[in-house]
Amino acid sequence: MENQESDKVTREQVLGLDIATHTGYYSVHESGTWNFTESKRRNGNKMHGAFRVMLLAFIRRYGIRRIVAEDVSVNRYFYDMRRLAELRGILLEVCDEMDLPEPEFVNPATLKKFATGDGRADKAAMIRACREKYRYEPVDDNAADACHLYHYYLRKYRI
Repeated sequence: MENQESDKVTREQVLGLDIATHTGYYSVHESGTWNFTESKRRNGNKMHGAFRVMLLAFIRRYGIRRIVAEDVSVNRYFYDMRRLAELRGILLEVCDEMDLPEPEFVNPATLKKFATGDGRADKAAMIRACREKYRYEPVDDNAADACHLYHYYLRKYRI
């Protein structure tokens, strides 16, 4: 469902996120990968709080009004799925707190098809598509996915 205010959003107000322990992010302001790897030296489970703090700071710093993120896909790794679902919940809570619309979640196969023409594209193909289509050199596959999410949203809503 298209948001009624999507025509009022500018490119500067959109953030693409590939949510994971290494979260890829892309906007016209900054792009790259945030590392939320937990360490016992960091006193246990701090990933969720670090993700929340980083996300809030980024939204406030750049006036983000729309977020597009890769949806959680069920794979053979229950732990990965649970972590992604937890981070997705934090993203939803942050959007509520900041009075932003619910993020638009994009199915991974849909994103791959948009980016490369192949819904089963591998990480290397996604990175290559970033270089070829946007002249963007992603630091890793997470940043590449975030870049494609950003451009997917712009194209979908003609921003």
